[in-house]
Amino acid sequence: MEHDLRLVITKDTEGKAIMILTNDFTMTAEEIGDIYRYRWQIELFFKWIKQHLTIKHLFGKSKASVVNQLVIALITYCLMMLVKYRSAYQGPLLNIQRLLITCLYEPFTSFVQKLHRKGPPTKGRQRLDPEQIYEETLKQVLSGEMDDILHSNEIF
Repeated sequence: MEHDLRLVITKDTEGKAIMILTNDFTMTAEEIGDIYRYRWQIELFFKWIKQHLTIKHLFGKSKASVVNQLVIALITYCLMMLVKYRSAYQGPLLNIQRLLITCLYEPFTSFVQKLHRKGPPTKGRQRLDPEQIYEETLKQVLSGEMDDILHSNEIF
């Protein structure tokens, strides 16, 4: 091989091993791992922008129009992050974007209240009580509600 390479093994946030191949022998393994994580954050950032801030299609073909559209998207992203931090919201940024669109003409205090509103409580997964199922089935059989099913030739 013409070029010397270095294998750096680091761990991601979940503790899984990540192998990075580099030709940089001056940086420590920790620095290379940090650079990889920063690069990955940049990838996720641009993925989010492309998915949610209408960057899939450029509105113009000139350099100025493309730059303007990207700058507007970046400013929008920064403003939403600022709203997220100032309102101490812990959920995804997409929820903020959707709620901002919904509350566009409402006061900011109304937006923040809706942002922190808890959903209606759910009963969670309901477990079936075998005794209750048996009692209801027995009641249906004794009342004759199941005669059509019990005497049908289609089932048996």
